[in-house]
Amino acid sequence: MPPSADNIATFVEVVRRQSLSAAARSLGLPKSTVSRRLVRLEEELHSQLLQRDARKIALTSVGRRFYESVLSAVDALDAAVTQLAQSSSEPRGTIRVTAPPDLGRMVLAPMFVAFLERYADISLDLVLTNRTVDLVQEGIDVAVRASRVVEGSLIARKLCESALQLAVSAQHVRSAERDGDSDTIRALVDRPFVLHRASGDSQVIKLERSAGAGRAPRRTVELTVSGRVNVDDYAALAELVAAGQGAGLMPAIHVRDGVSAGRLVRIYPAWSSRAPHVYLVYPTRQHPERVRLLTEFLLAAFAEHGSV
Repeated sequence: MPPSADNIATFVEVVRRQSLSAAARSLGLPKSTVSRRLVRLEEELHSQLLQRDARKIALTSVGRRFYESVLSAVDALDAAVTQLAQSSSEPRGTIRVTAPPDLGRMVLAPMFVAFLERYADISLDLVLTNRTVDLVQEGIDVAVRASRVVEGSLIARKLCESALQLAVSAQHVRSAERDGDSDTIRALVDRPFVLHRASGDSQVIKLERSAGAGRAPRRTVELTVSGRVNVDDYAALAELVAAGQGAGLMPAIHVRDGVSAGRLVRIYPAWSSRAPHVYLVYPTRQHPERVRLLTEFLLAAFAEHGSV
């Protein structure tokens, strides 16, 4: 008798997730059922496919050959079942999404509201954190990251560009800074700064002046700035700058928010610091329709939104 298709599909999911618990969550099954299916598959094949201990699983040489042989067939079956389900019903289900808190609150939240209004049967489970989440282990469908660095079989698609801008409290702005006098840019070293993730009380920042009509050619400067406060969250950094604790180099979304509230003033507007672009990251396996709809929605929304 040939091995059970359910047992094979469970085996493939365990290998992809590198965890029985993660595979169980993905499949919506008890962990005991997943473990039992693996044992039955090995009995059906008369071969050991996996080496398991308390901390990790690993493919045996036989298991790796079997995995490579059945992977495309399992993906094709998943795609066929998904296509059939999509043809007979509206997209539904839950999408797990992770993103940094500031992007989630200031940029993504309005986009998610519009997405949920368009697709009434889809739910979102949001994990807003500054840590780099393991998408496979934690069952995340889509991540929005300020980095293109991806691991394993993940892929990344660029959402938008990002740059860090200089700002100070609206109560502590100097006229030359407000006007953006490029000749005085090095005077920033005399200002206290709120430092982002600095390891001490000083930090080297690299600023680039954009070229444009009536401006001098593009150039860069490196300045060593210092301050009494280090912080690892840009939202907190913007609050401290607005409270007069020093100048700050922060994402444009925080500067725009503070300026519109009358709490921040952007200084030296011709100068900025390059930041990692924002990317959409997700596993390469066949997407459920609801995940494809969200990824396409976010790509279009960011194209309209512009840089952050």
